[in-house]
Amino acid sequence: MIGGTLASIINEAVPDVQAVAEVSGGAEENVRLVGTGQSNLGFVISKTALQGYQGEPPFSQAFPTLRMLLSNLDIGRINVVVLEGSPLADICSLKGRRVGVGPSGHGSLANLREIFGAGCGFSFDDITPIYLPYDQALSALGDGRLDAAVLYVSPPIPAISEFGATRAFRLLPLTEAARDAVVAKYPYYLKTLIPAGAYTGVTADVPVVGTSNGLMVSADLSEELVYQITKATFENLERFRGSYPTIAGFTLEVAPQGGLIPYHDGAIRYYRERGVWPEAETRGATR
Repeated sequence: MIGGTLASIINEAVPDVQAVAEVSGGAEENVRLVGTGQSNLGFVISKTALQGYQGEPPFSQAFPTLRMLLSNLDIGRINVVVLEGSPLADICSLKGRRVGVGPSGHGSLANLREIFGAGCGFSFDDITPIYLPYDQALSALGDGRLDAAVLYVSPPIPAISEFGATRAFRLLPLTEAARDAVVAKYPYYLKTLIPAGAYTGVTADVPVVGTSNGLMVSADLSEELVYQITKATFENLERFRGSYPTIAGFTLEVAPQGGLIPYHDGAIRYYRERGVWPEAETRGATR
């Protein structure tokens, strides 16, 4: 829905451009699509963009043409759903369990490896991962075929809300010690919460970790075009934010912060015009 709204904004505001929103397999696939020129823009977990830019696992090659257009669109969080009667107490209880981890190729898979390893002291291989789209994983959880379903998303999302309409569930927390360990080893993680009230039955904040999400663009796009896309986005900010609840708090001020990879010169030009570009930082100056 966010991508569809952005495409409509671009089509209406940027001359001689036809934008089309396409569904992909997630952040990892988007890095490959934008990095190889098959797509021009793509939503991404910021740390996944960094891994692709540098050619670090899960990528086998670097994609040096990746550029950030905006960051901090929302914060993806690790949501671990279990049935109300589950014996599991926290995320580190997943060792040895059958766990729905999302679709194959999703950017969150690398996140799970890091969170399990740094926070819980076990590896991804210590669970039995079941690769299913989120709605199918929740269905399998409800049928007793999984012990837990992991959704790396920015809450609230319809899949969990719809699951909760027919099943009593809990969200597993990450202990404070585990959160500290993850952030200490991987500074791009944030200590965050799934807020009380995000879903029916979630009556208290659930402490977890998360990562910022953003929009990347190919360096092959001209400075002028990216400037016009950035300008159109923020001149239609209320419409853009209204496309999905998780981005309702997104602002111009946070967009140029913490992107992890260089920003496109066209985006920098717009942020400078608006007085929000952090001039003390040099990350966006590389081409």
